[in-house]
Amino acid sequence: MSTSVENKKRKLTKKSDDPIQKKKKVHFAFDNNENGTPKKLDFDALSSSLKSRAKEKLAQVAVAKRQVRVKPDPTMLSNVKLIKKQLKTKQKQMEIKKNKKKHINIVQNKENTTFRQRLKERQKLRRGVLYDMADKSKKIWEILRRDETTNEVRVKLCGELMKLIEGNVKFLSMAHDTTRVIECLIQFGNEQQKNYIFEQIQKDIPTMSKSLYAHHIILKFLTHGTDNQKDVIKKSLYGHVCKLARHSIGCRVLEYCYNDVCNSAERFQLVQEFYGREYAVLKTTDVKNIEELLANKTATGQRTNVLEYMQENLMACIQKDLLSISIIHRVMHEYLRNANEKGRIELIDAVKEKLIKMIHSRDGARVAIYCLWYGANKDRKLLIKSFKSFVVKIAKEEHGYPVLWTIFDIVDDTKLVSKMILQELMSNFDEIINDSHGKKVLMYLIAPRNTKHLQYELVQLMKTSDSLSTSKKDSEIRQRELFEYCKSYFLEYFTTNILSTLKDGFQGFMMTEMIERLSPDDNLSSFYTSISTVLSTSSVEPQAETNLIEHQTAHNVLRHLIIADGKRQKKNKHNQTLVSTLLSSISPDTLRTWILCNRGCFIFVIMLEHGQSDECEQIRSLLVPSAIDTLKRQSFAGAKILVEKLLSSP
Repeated sequence: MSTSVENKKRKLTKKSDDPIQKKKKVHFAFDNNENGTPKKLDFDALSSSLKSRAKEKLAQVAVAKRQVRVKPDPTMLSNVKLIKKQLKTKQKQMEIKKNKKKHINIVQNKENTTFRQRLKERQKLRRGVLYDMADKSKKIWEILRRDETTNEVRVKLCGELMKLIEGNVKFLSMAHDTTRVIECLIQFGNEQQKNYIFEQIQKDIPTMSKSLYAHHIILKFLTHGTDNQKDVIKKSLYGHVCKLARHSIGCRVLEYCYNDVCNSAERFQLVQEFYGREYAVLKTTDVKNIEELLANKTATGQRTNVLEYMQENLMACIQKDLLSISIIHRVMHEYLRNANEKGRIELIDAVKEKLIKMIHSRDGARVAIYCLWYGANKDRKLLIKSFKSFVVKIAKEEHGYPVLWTIFDIVDDTKLVSKMILQELMSNFDEIINDSHGKKVLMYLIAPRNTKHLQYELVQLMKTSDSLSTSKKDSEIRQRELFEYCKSYFLEYFTTNILSTLKDGFQGFMMTEMIERLSPDDNLSSFYTSISTVLSTSSVEPQAETNLIEHQTAHNVLRHLIIADGKRQKKNKHNQTLVSTLLSSISPDTLRTWILCNRGCFIFVIMLEHGQSDECEQIRSLLVPSAIDTLKRQSFAGAKILVEKLLSSP
């Protein structure tokens, strides 16, 4: 005990001595003298150094305060808020998933059960009491949907299904498997059963149209429902058109209703909702199109409001990439027709790389044409590049091929057009020339804006771009450059497929237009020889397959070929012509057989009218002494005209 007390006393004495020692350390310092006598500190000098340090620290604190007071960037704050929101939503989603997994894992016993058994257990938990009803209805549906099922059996099965689903139509329409049961019942059921199902869903048509599974029931009623039910569905869409157009699933119902169910007046009533909010409630019947409506709105000063509302809805659809709907194509076409320059540029800038999704419809193709007309050179380049690997499909589309005409008409960069458009067309030449729409694209390259072979309305539409100042290159130069790239492909195809080309009127006239456009340097000897070899084997028998002389289409094509070659010969004389090739390569006996038919005589008449002088003399020497008597004995008109031509002075 004594030792512990002594230790405590020693510690206390040490603590009491510490402040004295500290004071000595503060107030005294030792010099470097030998005596080692203590020396007092200079407090004035020490205070000045402390003041300078204090000032430095105060300055640092002030700078730090200023940095704190500086307001942060608002964009940074908004980004931080968004990140926080996203984190919160993700946390909630993770919690929901965890709870679901816990709920399901209670049922799952992976060691002793199969996957199907576990699925059944899940469905039992989710559907509860209605599980047995859904299971029975699916078993009936399996028999009902088969093609082998007779009508009598279907009637019984539909009656059994109706007893099962009474009062639970909405529940069954929202599931992926039971919706098919109701669809099948709508397709094969009687009017009473359809009416019962329709009454159950009638109030929820707009919401069901947006459902992933329930919208199929609305589509079934639009195809298999009565006229009254279809009218109810149309009217129930009023007020929801813009929302459905912006919805990835609702747009399917709207598209089917607009395209396959509505007439022109009903379509305009649906389109009106894009003109303003008031048209969602009240529909106008006084006007028939947007031009009349805008004419009325200009008087009241509301024209800009209509166009702004249209642009707002269109931009929302473009952002969501919902551009395959016909009603959107129509609204966009109407907007581009009537908007000012600024509005057009904004819409073109938003949609220029997504036009490939719109060209399948008439209005969508017109939108692409307007984008090419009013877009800048950069916009046109991006638009053309977006068509890569789709050019053949566009050329074969009913409404798509005029878009390619517009590119040929208005784009100055012919190298880009040749590389991106023509190269793909020429590599699939056989496929395109044998297509009803694709061959019009090829004809436009040879004979642009020729109303003899192309549709008059479309040619007039192409002519509207002449008033625009968006193209600087001369149209003739542009057309010649494109034709120079393609002419070798045309010549190669016609030479190798001359028999089918002569019998095809459109391809035959394509040949005649091509000959007129060819330059004097182009060699046509192989092309002419292919025609002569086919005609040398031709017979004059009326029912023979090789009878090209009496064939109506081949005869007309051959006549126009001789005329086109004669025109080309007048512009620039050549050593080899079509008439000279026919006379030199076909035997005289075969040529004399042509006078035995009416159309054969007319071919000789055309040769005499458009051939050179030496060629006409050769024809006369072939026919005058030997064939005049046979021609005079013929009763058809061609023989009489040929005799007059042969006996007349050259």
